[in-house]
Amino acid sequence: MTRVLDAPFLEDAQGRRRQSTRATRHAVRSHLHTASLDEETLDDAVLPVVPHDVGRKTSPKPHKAPAPGRRGGFKVWKTAFWKRRRQLWAERNAAERAIARLD
Repeated sequence: MTRVLDAPFLEDAQGRRRQSTRATRHAVRSHLHTASLDEETLDDAVLPVVPHDVGRKTSPKPHKAPAPGRRGGFKVWKTAFWKRRRQLWAERNAAERAIARLD
């Protein structure tokens, strides 16, 4: 058997981590909600300090500018479709040139 199957506590650890993260998120949100009812309390509010991240997902990395002389974005012409398409065009053009040479 593999180690994963031998160690069933790993599956429980994932569930426990998920549950504790949800519980933490709920506690922080309810704490903020009750604090938002009173403005003075909101200013003095201290959020619970927990080992989990309060948000659901991390923020994406900021986009950096491409190097000088480079285009940004996805390079479509490097996909298999366009490589094959260019090969077909090259073969067609070579055949047309060969026919033109014979005439």
